[in-house]
Amino acid sequence: MLRLNFDWLISGNDSPEIQQTMGEFGLRAGGINLTENENIWSQKIHDTVLVSAYPIAMWMASSWWRLLFEPLPAKGIKPSVDWRMAHELTAANQGFIWPRVIFASDTESIQMWSTPSNAADKQSVRYINSLDFPVSVNFLEFDQIAETFIESVISRLKATSVDDTSLSNLWEEVKEERSDICATNYRRCEAELGFDPDECPEIIMKAALDLADRMGSKTLSELAPTCGKDSMNATPLSLITDLINSRSGLRGTPDILIDCSFEQESSKIPWQRAKEAAIRVRQSIDIGEEPITNNTLCDLLGLQESEYEDWNPPKGQHISVAFPSDSNGLYFHPRKRYPTAKRFELARLLGDYLLYGSKGTSWLASTDLRTSRQKYQRAFAAEFLCPIISLQAYLDNDYSESAIEEASEHFNVSSQTVESILVNNNLISSSYLEAGLPY
Repeated sequence: MLRLNFDWLISGNDSPEIQQTMGEFGLRAGGINLTENENIWSQKIHDTVLVSAYPIAMWMASSWWRLLFEPLPAKGIKPSVDWRMAHELTAANQGFIWPRVIFASDTESIQMWSTPSNAADKQSVRYINSLDFPVSVNFLEFDQIAETFIESVISRLKATSVDDTSLSNLWEEVKEERSDICATNYRRCEAELGFDPDECPEIIMKAALDLADRMGSKTLSELAPTCGKDSMNATPLSLITDLINSRSGLRGTPDILIDCSFEQESSKIPWQRAKEAAIRVRQSIDIGEEPITNNTLCDLLGLQESEYEDWNPPKGQHISVAFPSDSNGLYFHPRKRYPTAKRFELARLLGDYLLYGSKGTSWLASTDLRTSRQKYQRAFAAEFLCPIISLQAYLDNDYSESAIEEASEHFNVSSQTVESILVNNNLISSSYLEAGLPY
């Protein structure tokens, strides 16, 4: 899925680190050659590009924790310059022209996006290819590929008597931290909050690690990026602590016991696992192909429908959480206001409860991020509220705009949800699939 190649070729008279690591660089993802380029001077097409491997290795090592653990910002939020420096290959810079490639974690895999060079830039090298859709690289596979590449650059430098470089010293630090579970967890938390190593104030890190102990590290991993360095709140994590300290929310005691652990098979992508879980839940409550009512949703989560209907979230709340109450239940803090969005949100929290909260190992968290857990929630809610079999029967091969609108009213979900289900099941093409870059 991801191939990164370098053929060494000493060139130029730059610093020893640059000169001794020059070579032909090749990068392929999803079967696409992202380094195929047109050299403006020679007017020829090349599969690889002559650059130095040192800048890429240095960029990977310095961005290591954020590359592996920091997700994309939510849709509609433009990433900061700081985020882009840690996730865009062009940040390797040092005078070389790099392909426009973006890397971001979804906690299970590393997602990649790429576009061709902008013709208006008038650069000497113009990259030709792009990724039409994001390419997913297994988390451990990416870790191994990046590690192998960095160490090959260090070995090359040692073989040419270039020792004690900034790269070798930095990589030794990273390796020490990777071998220590406590140090790894600390660095991961920093990255999820949007900070480079040792940049996060100690008081914020202490608060984050305390929250991880209370809510589970997996849930903090979902919330930290939305409430971290680049959040709209006054201080990182303040929204989470304010919700917890309010001791308010909708009290609920979920009343459903279904083992969905089998859906956690890593060989399946989030939407596949979610679909299987949603089908099992519908079967367990014997709902057939009928639309889910608000009353059924509330019953499954142990909520009072009247309280749910009257719930008005605080202004500026951009996360949904549920945490333990004093009476063996949960305090739910939904954030949606529009009726169909509120239903979808509750269904997402139900899916989250089945995988995390039902075993008492984690609090519930629903956000606008594009992590695997949030992808799972969205897919679960879509299949639970609007099963593909029921939707196909209702539409009867009519996929027109008006038919989709009628189906959305029948199942009480948004038109975008119906369209998304049809796209995911290859019944229609999409007008909004994420092509090119994600921002």
